[in-house]
Amino acid sequence: MKYCKKCLYPETKPEINFDNEGICAACKTLEKKQQINWEDRRLDLEKILNNYKSKDGSKYDCIIPVSGGKDSHFQAHIIKNEFGLNPLVVSFHPRDFTELGRKNLENLKDLGVDCIEFTSNPIIYKKLAKFGLMKLGDCAWPEHIGIFTVPVQVAVAYKIPLIIWGENPQMEYGGPASVSDTQFLDKEWNEKHGGYFLDKIKPRDLVKYGIELKDLKPYLYPTDEEINEMGVTGIFLGYYIKWDARKQLDIMKTMGFSTLEENSEGTYTNYENLDTKYVAMHDYFKFLKFGFGRATDHASIDIRNGRLTREEGLELVKKYDGKIPLKYFKEFLNDFELTENDK
Repeated sequence: MKYCKKCLYPETKPEINFDNEGICAACKTLEKKQQINWEDRRLDLEKILNNYKSKDGSKYDCIIPVSGGKDSHFQAHIIKNEFGLNPLVVSFHPRDFTELGRKNLENLKDLGVDCIEFTSNPIIYKKLAKFGLMKLGDCAWPEHIGIFTVPVQVAVAYKIPLIIWGENPQMEYGGPASVSDTQFLDKEWNEKHGGYFLDKIKPRDLVKYGIELKDLKPYLYPTDEEINEMGVTGIFLGYYIKWDARKQLDIMKTMGFSTLEENSEGTYTNYENLDTKYVAMHDYFKFLKFGFGRATDHASIDIRNGRLTREEGLELVKKYDGKIPLKYFKEFLNDFELTENDK
């Protein structure tokens, strides 16, 4: 198998590509980021935000999709406290929320923002999750769709045209050059790189599996007519502000964000993917499908940013990737109506 010569990404990573020297797109993108004038981009962002800022403060200025994690805290803090906007934060509520996830989401609200928590029909969610696991190897499939669709639905319903997303994963984790340096997250981006891009199955396709279209509404993107009528625009904050999750973590800790006392299952860090119980199972299936897990993601980012050598990162990957997560294993089997012998 071919691996990036700088970080640890394998050629099996979806949408990854390598240059003639064997360097992956994520590493090349970081090199490009060093050449960006971030002061100019911040000024560009300020101009954009001023166009959407309510003159009398009587309206929400934007929507910020959140989970309650460190990035969500950072987005809310930057937009509200540094740029002075009045955001409405929107969270697609996972079915397997952890106590720490709840604590952090409540802490995010205490930054001084209004929040809509959307909880979808649990019966339908469970059917979609079971379908995602058995057909696609993704036990969090409905969540991966809902986090992209529900905030846009709220934007249309509340007539709030600006949505501010966090990082562009195509930039931070390596994707096609055509989208890794874009500032916009729109319907086309979502269909190609969002919650269902890997398997090219859309929620509407599930009607043939016995799920009614009316029950799939939370997972459907608004129509082009609805988007155009409201002029809904989604932008990546990470296009305008240099994104470094580790540095942002230190800032958010001072504002009450909590991490685990121990490492998260499947990796050597304790500050990411804290809000759902089955995220480690998702990462384990990712390892089975693509040959790398969460530790590879984290180590590769740390290698690019000079916090680890490639050799140190490789040792961590060997230690943590591909291990069956046990903390919520029995609960996972019960929830998905499985046994250890099911295949």
